[in-house]
Amino acid sequence: MKEPSSFGEYAAQVGQIMRELGCRILSEALEECNTALEDSVRRQRDWQIKDRAEKHLLTTLGTVSFTHTRFQHKTTKKTAYLLDRIMGLEPHARLSMDARERLLEEAARGSYEKAGELSGGAGRVSRQTVMRHVHKQSFPVRKEEAPKEKRRVKYLYAEADEDHIALQFHEKKGDIKRWKGHGDNGRIIKLVYVHEGYQDKESKRKELKGVRYFGGLYGGKENETLWREVKEYIERTYETEGIERIYFQSDGGSWMKKGLEILGGTFVLDEFHLRKYVRRLARAAGEEEKEEELMRWVEKGERKKLREWAEEKGEKVSERERKRMEESEGYLERNWKGVRTRVRKEEGVIGSSTEGHISHVLSARFSRINREDMWIEGKVKRGEGGSLPTQIPRYSYTILVV
Repeated sequence: MKEPSSFGEYAAQVGQIMRELGCRILSEALEECNTALEDSVRRQRDWQIKDRAEKHLLTTLGTVSFTHTRFQHKTTKKTAYLLDRIMGLEPHARLSMDARERLLEEAARGSYEKAGELSGGAGRVSRQTVMRHVHKQSFPVRKEEAPKEKRRVKYLYAEADEDHIALQFHEKKGDIKRWKGHGDNGRIIKLVYVHEGYQDKESKRKELKGVRYFGGLYGGKENETLWREVKEYIERTYETEGIERIYFQSDGGSWMKKGLEILGGTFVLDEFHLRKYVRRLARAAGEEEKEEELMRWVEKGERKKLREWAEEKGEKVSERERKRMEESEGYLERNWKGVRTRVRKEEGVIGSSTEGHISHVLSARFSRINREDMWIEGKVKRGEGGSLPTQIPRYSYTILVV
């Protein structure tokens, strides 16, 4: 009443008091249940009291502490905490059902570490605990039925990118092999998403319309499997005859171009990589101020002029910078068709959002993982040697849940 400006702090303190009160109520209720079991005549026919111990259980309100009694069966001599059994708690369980539900919800939205911080109110659990609870769940693959009416769109967009991750170990800690500072623990997770463009909103924050994600560990010939899944989704969801053009936006990687071949789209180099390699070309030549002029050459389609300038400047710089120039100019040459589609800004061409999606969809979940942290539906398939996981089940959700 004296300091209304401190209302936020006041609300936080009241919330904390209510959580503590809730924990006390739960503790007292469980203590009464345990006492009732000890006094139960029906229980006394088969079970006798052996000893008592204090139990600490993490809930969404906080930690609840109570006494639970261990009983011994008179015939089998087996012991059990009957209160825990009635509550459905596994031996040595530290989380209540509501805390486990919160933990799984948060793990679906973000990383295991954040899920551990948010579950259980005032308490927290480790990433390994979150991982164990996630892996206990069974998620059968849901077969999707074709929609009653296929969607009709003029333009459809497919975008692709990848994220590099490092495993902490393969089978056990310390089994990573290293050579000249590099380990054999690197993996690439691939992400593809299909959408219908941006939502028609006045908000500055752009949202994709009808977005669908696909991803996982695909290597070699499995890349074709990924793109076949994408194609099947498009054919199942859209009136393909009415689609005038599928714009395929990526950084031009080889596995991505396989998708271009299967989907039959029009390649568009994403603007992030276009700018990146033009900037790198100018800097390697020692003429950073030339960047905008190089971009104008690209926009005007002056490919020969760009090539001749790069060759001329490459003779005047060091061997290292010359290689950087050759790599940058070669990248633009290889993806020139996609470059021209981007800069001409044809009808239907929109900005790419692959970098943002990699950050929010993959990096937040896989920046720090080990072999067991990989999200799986069922079991990870192993290679012939039984050591490295060769497949992470495929993601295919309207909202990606990992």
